[in-house]
Amino acid sequence: MQGAFLAFGALALSSCTQTGGLKVSSAPTEVATEKALAFPPPGGPAIVSVIERNFSNAVQQDIFLGTDARGQGQNYIQVRYFGPSSTSFAGASPLSTRIMTTGQAVGEMRTEFPTIRMSISPSFVQNNYGAFAYAYGTNEGSGDACLYGWQQIRASDNLVRTFRYLGRIQTRVRFCQTGASRDELLSVMYNYTLTGAFDSVGWNPYGNVPPLDPSVGQLGRPIYAAGAGSRLQPLSAAPAVSDVAPMRPALRRLGSQNTRPAAARVQAIRPSVPSVAIPAPNMLSTTPAASAGQPASAVVPGPTILPPPLTRPTSQLNDNDAARTAKASALQARPVIPAVPCTISPTSSCTRKM
Repeated sequence: MQGAFLAFGALALSSCTQTGGLKVSSAPTEVATEKALAFPPPGGPAIVSVIERNFSNAVQQDIFLGTDARGQGQNYIQVRYFGPSSTSFAGASPLSTRIMTTGQAVGEMRTEFPTIRMSISPSFVQNNYGAFAYAYGTNEGSGDACLYGWQQIRASDNLVRTFRYLGRIQTRVRFCQTGASRDELLSVMYNYTLTGAFDSVGWNPYGNVPPLDPSVGQLGRPIYAAGAGSRLQPLSAAPAVSDVAPMRPALRRLGSQNTRPAAARVQAIRPSVPSVAIPAPNMLSTTPAASAGQPASAVVPGPTILPPPLTRPTSQLNDNDAARTAKASALQARPVIPAVPCTISPTSSCTRKM
């Protein structure tokens, strides 16, 4: 009887030491949107809800985004923070820390996009957190364009061995939009922002802080305000004359145009005109007064001087033309001397001859 009382007393004392608080399990729970561990780019898409799940070695959040795609599925950003997680649920299971491979990404995309053929990009791309990979595809029936991207952020192996840069972050992005281009979908991968961190000295998946630009604080190294660099930079010096490439005349292709052959140039050749010797005019001028028997003084004009005849060059004359030209030249060379004028009077010899 005494033993029964002792057992009851021990049970009562143990019940007084219990706090009676509610234990939180690792089941998914919804948290406020302002507690999201990652945010989409400024200007959208908007955050609809945030579902959080705790593990023994990590915290996972599915951040669902607004969508206007016609196909089925929900846009989201999934983040996994690996570190010294402290959950009050003793049975929490650990989350796999293996690196995401291409085969694993293909399996996830088959579940997310059952009716869309996704193609993994072979290009190397990176955002502010490092390199990432993505796949892109379109649905011709609905007009939706979809992107699935994944990224793992961790320090280099050399830094991890020092036990000062532990932890890692994994992200996955599923985003579909009707009529969107590849660049519009990629803007989510390039511009999302991580906001969470573990309160631990050794947790640093980002590595060392990059060094300061050596041009900061140096003389002769101006730093311009954002958007004003092109307006405030000095004008570049004009290139030297020797550096300027010689200008070449532009050639115009006329093969496609309807052109006619140029007409042959015709040289006008004047016909040869033989030179004619014109005798001197009659120096006796008969006037009506003289014929009536009235004496009158007649002014006899001098010889008329004719311009030289037009002749062709010797190179353009044939044999006949050359002979005629030589004969005409001989006639022209003989001087024509007019008779001496006399005064018409009754005693003049000119009157007697008449």
